[in-house]
Amino acid sequence: MDTVKSEVSIDKIPWVQVLILTVVFAFIGPIYAAIEPNGAWYALGSIGCKLVLMVLPIMLVMVASALGKLMGRPVSMAYITYLYSVGTALLCFTSFDSFPVGRGIPGMIQDRVRIAPEVLNPIWSTLLVPSVADVDPMFPGNTSVLWGAWFPAMIWWGTFVAASGLFALGWGVVWRRRWIDVEKVPFPHTQVAISVVDKISGTKPLKERLGLPFAIAVLLGIAFQIPLLLAYMFPWFPDIYGWRTNTCLMGTYYLDSSSPLAGIAGFAQFNKNPTFVAILYMAPLNVLLGGWLWYIVFVVLMQIAYQMGYYSGILETSGCGRVWCGTQGFRIGEPYKWDVFTTGGVTVGIFISYIFLNRMYLVETFKAATGSLSKDRLDMFDKSEPLSYRNAYALIAGSAVIIIATLMAVGGGIATSLTLVIMYIVVVFVQTRTYALVGYVAPAGSTFGVGWVKTVLGTPAETTDWYVSTMFSYHLNCQPIAGGGVGFPLLSSLSSYQMASAYNVSTKNVFKIHFLVTVIAPIISVAGLVWGLYAFGLNRLPSVGDSTGYEGYTPAALARRPAYEPWWPNMIAGILFALGINVLHARFVWFPLEAFGFLLATDGHALIEGLWTVCLVAWVLKTITLRIGGSKLYESTGISIASGFAIGVIISCAIGGLILLIRFFVPF
Repeated sequence: MDTVKSEVSIDKIPWVQVLILTVVFAFIGPIYAAIEPNGAWYALGSIGCKLVLMVLPIMLVMVASALGKLMGRPVSMAYITYLYSVGTALLCFTSFDSFPVGRGIPGMIQDRVRIAPEVLNPIWSTLLVPSVADVDPMFPGNTSVLWGAWFPAMIWWGTFVAASGLFALGWGVVWRRRWIDVEKVPFPHTQVAISVVDKISGTKPLKERLGLPFAIAVLLGIAFQIPLLLAYMFPWFPDIYGWRTNTCLMGTYYLDSSSPLAGIAGFAQFNKNPTFVAILYMAPLNVLLGGWLWYIVFVVLMQIAYQMGYYSGILETSGCGRVWCGTQGFRIGEPYKWDVFTTGGVTVGIFISYIFLNRMYLVETFKAATGSLSKDRLDMFDKSEPLSYRNAYALIAGSAVIIIATLMAVGGGIATSLTLVIMYIVVVFVQTRTYALVGYVAPAGSTFGVGWVKTVLGTPAETTDWYVSTMFSYHLNCQPIAGGGVGFPLLSSLSSYQMASAYNVSTKNVFKIHFLVTVIAPIISVAGLVWGLYAFGLNRLPSVGDSTGYEGYTPAALARRPAYEPWWPNMIAGILFALGINVLHARFVWFPLEAFGFLLATDGHALIEGLWTVCLVAWVLKTITLRIGGSKLYESTGISIASGFAIGVIISCAIGGLILLIRFFVPF
């Protein structure tokens, strides 16, 4: 790294530019994602579904660094960090599968007007979605915006999402020192940003700065992604990488009944997308080891269960169906009920074990919040932390109250709303921790979180509390990151603190930027989406036209979520398993496996994406790198190659998104 660390940089925050970027991207981000026919790979914010490959933050720092170099006015590392902070803070509002597009407002409009008006209209508050008469014009579009009808809903959504974000932002302050300063958690995606900034902004000649490995890797990333874009756009373009044959959106090849491997009950898919390998290459070796080794254990256990009479008919089911579909799929089928054991139970076990192992750290933050530490210690925290621990916990508590109040305002019960907030703490923590370690969000991709709310609700009934609590369990307890999106500020702020640590930039300024974006972007993004739906029409927008929430949350649909009763024994078993594995890992140096690897191997979405494959390839490549040249070769060449390939893909997807946007208005 060319930048020399010295005193912490406290450069003035460019508030005008921060505000302009926030308003512009928060407004256009949702409709941009909705217009894209393949928003999962060509949105403005993040792409790659649960990989959450950052486009907007990377493009902002690349453009700023390049312009500064071309104009002969080097951009400070503080300015770069602030841009990165704005970009990461906006990820939620500029991505396809996050608020307000992913499982949000478009689906609720569909439900109110077309899917279940007779059920929802009598019980749904207009704070969620206005009346049928007000939203019906959104389907054909090309009409004026009914701002007055939408104003109450905009206020409600803006308040709920901002409160959820501030809640996560407060926890980001609490965990910053432990993750960034003490544990040195890798944050692979931030490492990509740091690599590209160093390559562009350094003082050495361009050729020397980039280096041959990085330059070749960028070209390889472009050579990989551009043919996929062309094959997606034009049926006549050759399918170079076999993406049109048994391949899911993320590059996962799924087996069908004709495959010679179809007789293995637990084998469903493998991932052939090298972008995943590039990111996971920067993950810890022991987590990668667990990601594929636990999968072998999973396959063996599944085959034993099949031979015992379970999972009947699964051999005739295709790879995706083996995971998702029917009553015998991996996620909910007897005897394992992996959605409960892993995605629910292991997730909770990871959280409990981490809190227990780091209890003294948390105690110290509580003591700092109450002023029970020495003055020297408190002064040190005041200088280094983004916010005092007292204010951080106050932010968490105040935001929790607002979340509960907003949910109750639309018909949620106090018991269910409190349950949602409690489990929000657990799930957003584990999702962010997994992403910080390996660059992939897990747990994800299922409705495992609804189990806790169902338990509190009791007897299923089509009540307002039922639909509010179960639907918002998706945002808070299932996919607060890369789904509902409301928990993105925890991931975004910690990623930005990592960048700030790399360049000795004030974490206080980084926090201020995230606070601003978290407060104002939600309502701006709702305004942008509402404008876009009235202007272009739900019927014309490919990424939101058929979205719905109701059909997945009726009492009948949720009878099998998180699995058929009884599922608590599997949940408890998963918790105990994670506790045991993590205790062994913490106590014995020779025991390499821990629960995060198991989560990557058997979580519902990880199974769908065949993540075990990329864990194996990344583990092999990183092991070879370290065996040949040690950490020096890994840091000088390995990371450059991995980051370069990711940059090539990001550039290609950014260009592809613009091309597809033009194609929406000018078909070709």
